[in-house]
Order: sequence, then structure tokens, then C-alpha cells
Amino acid sequence: MSVRRWGAAGAALAVVVAGAIAPGAAAAQDLSTGGALWYVDAMKIPAIHDAGVTGEGVTIAVLDAGVNTEIVNLKGADIEVRQIEQCPDPASADSTAFAATQHGTSVTSLIVGNGTSDSGSGPAGIAPGARILYYGSLQESCDGDAFPAAIADAVDQGADIVSMSGGSARLADELSQAAADGVADALRAGVLVVAGLPNADSIWEGELGEINGVVNVASVDSAANAAKRQDGSDMTNDDVDVVAPGVDVAGVGWDATWGMSVWSGNSAATPIVSGLLALGKQKWPDATASQLIQSLIRNTGSKPHELEWSNKFGHGIVNATRLVQEDPSQYPDENPLFTDGQMPAFDEVYASTESPSTETPEDQNGDTSAFLPWILVGGAVLVAGVVVVVIITSRRKSGGNEDV
Repeated sequence: MSVRRWGAAGAALAVVVAGAIAPGAAAAQDLSTGGALWYVDAMKIPAIHDAGVTGEGVTIAVLDAGVNTEIVNLKGADIEVRQIEQCPDPASADSTAFAATQHGTSVTSLIVGNGTSDSGSGPAGIAPGARILYYGSLQESCDGDAFPAAIADAVDQGADIVSMSGGSARLADELSQAAADGVADALRAGVLVVAGLPNADSIWEGELGEINGVVNVASVDSAANAAKRQDGSDMTNDDVDVVAPGVDVAGVGWDATWGMSVWSGNSAATPIVSGLLALGKQKWPDATASQLIQSLIRNTGSKPHELEWSNKFGHGIVNATRLVQEDPSQYPDENPLFTDGQMPAFDEVYASTESPSTETPEDQNGDTSAFLPWILVGGAVLVAGVVVVVIITSRRKSGGNEDV
């Protein structure tokens, strides 16, 4: 594993990682059958890797809290720890500091994990060939400029994708302009920005949730059902763009060991989407970032369908096979994730008089047939492990449809 650091540490304001609902003091679990790896089989990732599509040549910037880069699961991964002056070294914590590092380490493992852990099998990364630039911009002692600094450095370092599974404990509007400016610079440079939506009842506001051009991610379980609120009702998010596996998926550190454990939430779904985009970018290197987003939202579900949207599934459940198979150049070179009244404006980013696509997604009206990419191709995969309550909250989608 290549782990490199630079710069000096900084300090100051409280920022929290959210988007994950981890098991509590769970009883010992037998994960030897790979139950926590259901997302790998469901999305047919092994076949994609066997075809040589692993994310090689693609750089993903991960913005999170602390990280343990020395675990067995990340051995052989290309990880560069980038230190920004607004934050302490994210890789400086003791190896037993699970609370500080379990989130960021689990996020990273879902992108480049090698399938092993201290307990035998472990998280399998969606894009194990990708290069990771790791930023600890969501650590508690980072100051308020950490996100703009991290995303600016990621752009300078040639990142293709920025993946962020958390946010600020302060109100989103305190950072919205800086966040919007940072995202605008990234989009202008052709960088994809992927963010996890907050979980319901979280104390934090989505730093990127209402920023134009960002792929906002929520989660589903192994039966392709939307994650549930505490009262058992389906989660809805008024600004969700896509959903991905995020309930009882493989992680590390959640049981106070570096063996495989399970965790749930939008934080888990987000790196899976980032990894899929890395696969698409490797397979179709000439596609623009906007075309890859078009392909992501148009090739959801198990079969071709018209562009649709609901506040339960967004544009649908991501489909790895279709994303890799379909040539993104057939779609408009135009980021479709812009909403009037949100920052940054389309013209501010692209310095063009063009407007984003005005195609209006139709509500699915309760028909989920296009949204079941693994149910319709062999049945749901059951998940072994503890039952975890997953809570997700909403993001406004101007002009979107109501509950399905």
C-alpha cells in the first residue's frame, strides 16, 4: 500500500461525520458465508472486475474523518493521505481508536478494500484499482474552511471523483457559498462530486445537499427496498438523485475490531456510487463527467426505461452492469442535476448560455419494476447479521414529485 502525507496540521471547529447507523454492542456474528458482502453479488461486481474494469487509472478523493490505512483490508491499495492545514493528520490516531476511524476506514474499504480482514473475509471494494486521495476534512477539530480547502486540493491533484459521506454540525447556509464555490470549481474542472444525504434525525445539515451538480445518494437494502425510518415507514428524500446498497453492508471497526462487521446508512451507499462511477470512467475514458452522470441516472434498474424520479428512489437503484456496458457518449454532455434557485447556477459553472436539460422525469406512480436491478435477475440476497435501524432525512427537489 502506498501511503503518503504532506503539509502541517491545523485545528479548531467541530465538524461531524454522519450518514452511518452502526450496530451497537452486537453479539458475535458469523459472517463466514459472506452475508455482509451481499452488495458485491447483487451488483455483479466480480464479473466486471474479471473483465478488467477495476477503476484503474481513476482517482477518487475521499473526504471523511480519521482513517486507519494500516489494516489488512487496505493492504495493496493506493492511498495517499493528504494533510490540509485546517485539520489534524487523519491517520494519526492509535489503531484502537475505533470511534475516530471506523467511519472513514469503512468508507475507504467499500471503494478499494481487498476482501480480507482480521477475521478472514472483509469488505470488497467496488473499484479496487482506483487511487485514493484521503482528506480528514470531517474530523471534529477541523475548522470551517476544511471542505473548500480539501476540494480545492483534490482538484489540483487531479481527482476525477470527490466522495463525501458526512457534513457539518452547523447550519448548511453558513458554509453554502464556500461549498457552492468549491463544487463549481470542481465541476468546471470535470470532477464528479458525490455526497451522502443526511440520515433522518441527524444533528447535522447536508453541506452539499442543496448544491447544484452534486450526485446525492440514499440507500436501499438487499431486497431493493428503501431504507426505513424508525417508525417503519419508507424513507423519502426530496433531493435524492440515486440510491445504492447501504443497509447491513460490510465494514470494519464497528465491533471494536478490524475484522468484518456490518454498518448501514447513506454513508455506506455513497462510496459504492463513487466506486461505480470510477468503473464507468475507466471503461469509457473519453466520456465527460456530465455524460457519466447522465449514464448513472438513465441506466438504473434492471432494464431500459424512460428517465424517472421519485422521492423514494430518486432516478432509481444504481446498476453497475448497465453503467459499464452503455456508452455515455450517447447522452447529452450536460450535467442534469441543476435546480433553479440553488447554487451554483448552471451558467456560473459552465460559462455558457445553455441551460440544463428540461426533460421532466415522470413519477413512477408506485411501479417499482424499473428499480429492482437484482430482484429481477435471480431474487433478493438475504443479509446475515444484526438488525440495524437505518434513518435517512430529506433533501428538497424543486419541481419534484410527491411521495410515491
